[in-house]
Amino acid sequence: MMPIKVSVVEDDDEVRQSLMVLINGSEGYTCVSSHRSAEDAILGIPARPPEVVLMDINLPRQSGIECVQQLKAQLPELQFLMLTMYEDTDLIFKSLAAGA
Repeated sequence: MMPIKVSVVEDDDEVRQSLMVLINGSEGYTCVSSHRSAEDAILGIPARPPEVVLMDINLPRQSGIECVQQLKAQLPELQFLMLTMYEDTDLIFKSLAAGA
């Protein structure tokens, strides 16, 4: 069985690296790319699409929610999991509405 391809979009270098190590160390998953900003993800993910994106909800400049909206329009089959420390139901609703 082919491993599930995952991309990570997280601006915190330590968290991003930790997620990549965790994904690559988990049977059945492989991290195919990582991005430190929404802008980088919007350029990089379509070039090498994963099956799942772990998306930080709170990115500098462009938010993770806006990034999901743009990527979902280009790659409708792409699945998103939002990463957040917030318990803000409005942010969660907006993430779901964007396609996460």
